[in-house]
Amino acid sequence: MSNWLKQLEEDLDWRLRELAILKQQAVLASKDSERYKVLLRALWAMLYAHYEGFCQFAWDLYLDELQKASVKRKDCKDEIARLSLQKQFKSLKGDLSPESLWNFGQTDFRAMLEENLDFQIKLETQSNLYPQLFKENSLKVCLNCNLIDQYEIEIRGLVKRRNDIAHGQKMLIKDLKEYKKYEDAALEVMHELAIEIVDCLDNKLYLKTS
Repeated sequence: MSNWLKQLEEDLDWRLRELAILKQQAVLASKDSERYKVLLRALWAMLYAHYEGFCQFAWDLYLDELQKASVKRKDCKDEIARLSLQKQFKSLKGDLSPESLWNFGQTDFRAMLEENLDFQIKLETQSNLYPQLFKENSLKVCLNCNLIDQYEIEIRGLVKRRNDIAHGQKMLIKDLKEYKKYEDAALEVMHELAIEIVDCLDNKLYLKTS
């Protein structure tokens, strides 16, 4: 078993255990009690936290492993090389003179392509990991995650209703059956992300010649 597969499995496992413990408490609670309502709200907030947390963990692990591989930017797919140059590109804003741009295009950029990947700026969730942001982040690192489209309505609802809870609104979840629909969607998306990362690292799909 690869080290990255082990890390992803371990991170998923502890998140699933937490959700399972909270769900068990909801199962034991009386369905018309305040306790049941509170547990469902807590489950919803916890589910979003683990959805966002796992995606951030997985993307960070992926970029860390790419950096450890000591691969030159020029040998990687354009999207990945471009992401590893975000800090350098942003620094250009400080000096957009013709001379600066000329030097960057003639010498600096070529030299950077000969250097190894170095992700000084990584992918962000912005504490609101809506489907569109998930897709944008995945495409930036050449991960073909398709289930986010299939479950777009559920993931969008998960984020929006979690925000309602976070902002103190009295948002209620009908029952565990309703909650489970959103949990299934989030877990499917999380598992596919893990599979894509393992596949890319195992088969070096981040390389231009893979």
